[in-house]
Amino acid sequence: MYSDMVNEFRKNGHNVLPMAPMISDSVKSSISIENGIEVLRVKTLDVFSKNIFEKGFANLLLSYQYKKTYNSFWKDKPIDLIVVATPSVMFADFVDYVKKLKVAKVYLMQKDIFPQNAVDLGLMKKKSLVYNFFRKNELKLLKTANVIGFTSPGNLKYFSDNYPFLDKEKLKLLYNSTKLFTPTTDSRSSVSYRLRNKFHVVFGGNIGKPQQLKNVLNLAKNCSIYSNVVFLIIGKGTEVEKLKQMAKNMEIYNLEFIDSLPRDEYFSLLSNCNIGLISLHQDFSVPNTPMKLNDYLNSGLPVLASIDRNNDLGELLVENKMGTYAYADSAEDLFRKFLTLYQDQELSMRMGRNGYDFCVRNLSVEKACQDIIQHFKDDTHV
Repeated sequence: MYSDMVNEFRKNGHNVLPMAPMISDSVKSSISIENGIEVLRVKTLDVFSKNIFEKGFANLLLSYQYKKTYNSFWKDKPIDLIVVATPSVMFADFVDYVKKLKVAKVYLMQKDIFPQNAVDLGLMKKKSLVYNFFRKNELKLLKTANVIGFTSPGNLKYFSDNYPFLDKEKLKLLYNSTKLFTPTTDSRSSVSYRLRNKFHVVFGGNIGKPQQLKNVLNLAKNCSIYSNVVFLIIGKGTEVEKLKQMAKNMEIYNLEFIDSLPRDEYFSLLSNCNIGLISLHQDFSVPNTPMKLNDYLNSGLPVLASIDRNNDLGELLVENKMGTYAYADSAEDLFRKFLTLYQDQELSMRMGRNGYDFCVRNLSVEKACQDIIQHFKDDTHV
């Protein structure tokens, strides 16, 4: 997503200076040329580690590492606008430093509500020292931002209601964006995964505790009465091995785990599937819109979502007639909603077309970049 935005800003005549982590024991921070763009790769610890403590410590160091590397390479470069996304809230000090140094504006893309989501999942206790530390950085990043873009109306409303210090004028809707592709029905993808003449239900993305993928296993088990239904779980994450063992113990045989795929191959595979699955943990207290939604809609797939009761994703799907949903605490309802799509192919295909149209109108990276720039052209509050 972010590389697409960098390329789009560049295509529109902006000079872009992307910074990104580089996880290596031997290589130092350095500039690399990627797609004709200078990218400052910052040597960090493993911010994507499966070990929560290692990942947490790596994030603690981000602002220090970014500031040090920035001053070594790019301190003299002019900057008008800083675009930053959560996670991580640990960029707060660095963003504030550059904003003041360059008298720049800040656009925050609010993708993940941390540390509250960690509290929801039982990974952190509210009001603990760790929580208070991350909370302090979250609030600083929010206050530093001139404009904050939220991924759904419910997400925006949550912040408007629960963060009263935020100027309502700087809260904007900014859907997750994607570089659009043309769906294909190339049968070679189906052949390569032994899926010819099957009804393909796909989950693609991170496989961790926030996804509560036991719900997907239960759904696959319930669907085993249909011999042509095949479930695919594509991606990596902390829960992969645990889920594989659970599937084995539950004797689920209509399910296949696939490692992460190259982007083109993944999109080609999606275009040969029948339903795109979204699964979110039932304990989340904040609306969350997964990036995988874009991929499913772009592929023309109807979406079946299992979500927490605080999420407005279900409303988005139903109002735009591009999918259906059940709450994550009701496995029976999820199976019933699956049957709605499975047994009515005309409805399913119509939802897929509606979703594709919604994606083209609202979720392109071109629109997101235009919206971000336009805020700073028109909005007198920033």
